[in-house]
Amino acid sequence: MTGLHEKADHSMTPWPVHGGRLSELARFFPEAPTPWVDLSTGINPHAHPQASLEPSLMQRLPDPLEEQALRFAAAEAYGVSPDHVLVGAGTQMLIGLLPVFLQRYFTPSVIRILGPTYSGHEAAWREAGFEIDHVPHGAALAMPAKHMVSVVCSPNNPTGHRLTLGEIGSLAESHARLGGMIVVDEAFADFSPESAASLLPHPGLIICRSFGKAYGLAGLRIGFLLGSHPVLHAMRAAIGPWPVSTPACHIGRDALCDRDWRMAMAPRLEREMTALRKVVTQAGLECVGGTSLFSLYRSPHAQKIWEILARAGLLVRRFDWDDTLLRFGLPPDEASLKRLAKALE
Repeated sequence: MTGLHEKADHSMTPWPVHGGRLSELARFFPEAPTPWVDLSTGINPHAHPQASLEPSLMQRLPDPLEEQALRFAAAEAYGVSPDHVLVGAGTQMLIGLLPVFLQRYFTPSVIRILGPTYSGHEAAWREAGFEIDHVPHGAALAMPAKHMVSVVCSPNNPTGHRLTLGEIGSLAESHARLGGMIVVDEAFADFSPESAASLLPHPGLIICRSFGKAYGLAGLRIGFLLGSHPVLHAMRAAIGPWPVSTPACHIGRDALCDRDWRMAMAPRLEREMTALRKVVTQAGLECVGGTSLFSLYRSPHAQKIWEILARAGLLVRRFDWDDTLLRFGLPPDEASLKRLAKALE
């Protein structure tokens, strides 16, 4: 790769962040060609096709039956009862509310997070006043303490590490026996062969499901919590009568009902991820994990590679906890993949 020994002029740019902020990035790299290609998010670049919306949907509040239709579609897609589905304006909002409302039912004694992982979980629990016990993925887990809450992302972001259904079920049982809970974030599980949702209903298990990543429609801000714990009903009451917009109800319902699209998209993403991994590993980076929507790579030159790509108008994800890692999402088309390959030469 060329340019690895160039001066690192942008080591203090305000990244890593989890996706976006391209307009701000462009100020640091005004020489970069446009349009920018954002490979930092892990969002499906092939969005679910949208039918034309009636203008009236933008002009009125959602009807309760429209939200119900969205919940029923999510229940069908995830294989759970509609009574076990809480919808909100993005999973991040629900992740932030959960620590606050869970304290109505018990006071968590320990918050155990398997990491490194999505930082939003730790931020939410810290904001609620809790200290965090960090445990590395793959480590032997000690038996939970009384009223412990464990948080697991499976598949994990950014490593791709997965827990089996047997492992999740065992953790849910052991936590429930001691009045605690396991929270499983399945933001990248839509194209996986199995889901912890099959273990519901369960008193010790709550599952986070992200709509926007798999369906390529993150801007709609739709997210779900799945579970039978009464905290979901308390959160629903607090969120109020219009948790998501009228267009989101309609678009989300149509996408979640489209099983044929999901079935066809899964192998397409696998093929495109194989092509991406070939390009990146040929440039000398080692693939150390991932899913069909992102791959994680290691290189001693990761920070310089990040800058080289930024100067080429390509944003990938870097991490403040390990400066040898970069995460690449899928390019939206063949031209973007070729642009990436050229920048990595």
